[in-house]
Amino acid sequence: MNADTFSLAAEKRSTARPERKLLEKEGRVLGVVYGYKIDPVPISLGSSELLKVYRRAGQSALINLQLDGKTIKVIVKDLRVHPVRQEIQHVDFFAVSMTEKTYVTVPLEFVGESPAIRDDEGVFVAEHRELELRCLPSDIPSKFEVDLSAMENIGDSITVDSLKLNPEKYDLVSVEPDSTLCLVVAPREEEPEEVPEEDVEPELVDGESSEEGEEGKEGGDEKKDTESSDDKKDEDKKE
Repeated sequence: MNADTFSLAAEKRSTARPERKLLEKEGRVLGVVYGYKIDPVPISLGSSELLKVYRRAGQSALINLQLDGKTIKVIVKDLRVHPVRQEIQHVDFFAVSMTEKTYVTVPLEFVGESPAIRDDEGVFVAEHRELELRCLPSDIPSKFEVDLSAMENIGDSITVDSLKLNPEKYDLVSVEPDSTLCLVVAPREEEPEEVPEEDVEPELVDGESSEEGEEGKEGGDEKKDTESSDDKKDEDKKE
């Protein structure tokens, strides 16, 4: 369970375009909260406050959202970031019931040192970096630690069931207990560079290249043919 408690203050906002633009100029992030026993409500939040909380809470921690004098238990469901400025543009909060299981995405943290990577120069491959599951909000973990020291040889892997998740608390989504989280593979061998055909030197024959030899042979044949023709003419004249 994530023992940290996070709080954020939000304000209701208008959906009119001019007011939205004004809020953005003031450094406010537009968002919406919806979910358990609450109709979708457009809200705005301070960008710096939201960023600080999100860096610590991510999408796997409960947040106490203060709105209109009430506290709503929410998790971050979706967050959009500007591709260039890397600023949060929009955020969706999902209100949860403390007595019903909800879907949540929990990050994986790879810890420890693998002997296969350290000693055998194996290459680390992560098949998953987060897990989606269902659990009660009070049981949401901040992360799952994956100990890489268990991978001693190239070819070793770590599966979901190595996390020893309590099946009564956590329902796996999209993965099976025997699904691979990470593994160590052999380093890739570099393939020799192929030399282009035009760069290949002609094979030498008797001190000359094969091309020169062919040319010389052809030239010699032509010379013999010429000499034979001249001899025949001389014989005809004598007769």
